[in-house]
Amino acid sequence: MKLTDLMYFNKLVDLASFSKTAAFFHVSQPTISYAVQRLEQEFQQNLIIRSRSHGDIQLTQAGKLLQLHAQKIIQETIAAHEEIARLARPSLSFGLPQIIGNFYFPKLIKHFISHAAFENISTHEAGSDLLLQALKKHQLDMAMLSSITSIKMPGWQTVEIDRRKYQIVVNCQHRLAKQKMVAFSDLKNEKFVALKEGFVHPIAFRQLEEKYHIFPQIIYESPDINIIKKLIAENAGIAFLADIAVSPADKLVTLAIDAETTPEFIVSLVYRDDLKMPEIVDLAQELKNEVVKTR
Repeated sequence: MKLTDLMYFNKLVDLASFSKTAAFFHVSQPTISYAVQRLEQEFQQNLIIRSRSHGDIQLTQAGKLLQLHAQKIIQETIAAHEEIARLARPSLSFGLPQIIGNFYFPKLIKHFISHAAFENISTHEAGSDLLLQALKKHQLDMAMLSSITSIKMPGWQTVEIDRRKYQIVVNCQHRLAKQKMVAFSDLKNEKFVALKEGFVHPIAFRQLEEKYHIFPQIIYESPDINIIKKLIAENAGIAFLADIAVSPADKLVTLAIDAETTPEFIVSLVYRDDLKMPEIVDLAQELKNEVVKTR
């Protein structure tokens, strides 16, 4: 029994016309007739009753049963083709830090859904510095991460998506809350809550410490940005964070840093040079376009 015979039969029942069914599949009308004959020989039963006077098609009891099973067989066959084809697509491991994920993931997810190439993607969450090391060790295929300088690595393609600013984040009752800007040199006696090593934030913070020879006290470190923001909300300390880490819903106060060489929070998409996937290039370009629109 041929799957095409079942497909012809199923569509014939739907259209109730040999000529329309033949036109639908771009085949001759006898092709449809022979398919029905083969099925009738297979099951040793008449499947349809054709009225020569009106050209109507009626199903026999056997035909009705076959139609039910044919629909299931066709659906299962299509599903099998799709699942097996999915296995042939590359499996991609994608690194995504929490802060970048929170801000950019709504933009990413629609591209993942719309491109079949991203169906076999697995995401890995960690700090940008840890993800960068994972890329260098070829433990990831691609990552969207932050840095304080442009990323250039042999064997990898880098597409810069965005550049954001670092800022000081304080509780609304903090003594600095009414200021719009603060000098880094004025923070030497402040207590900080900070993201742990492995993120790019500590790297940027150290750069400012070394430049101004000021080393504020860090009283608590966490890999979870939400914990950091809760501690600020409780006035347990202040923080040095990228601007995309804080939203109005957090009800925290952000201060610009008055420093000539404050590092930038550079967001880039980095992927293996040997990934011959135009969808990744499209993804990077569409993200850049969306960033420009929201500026």
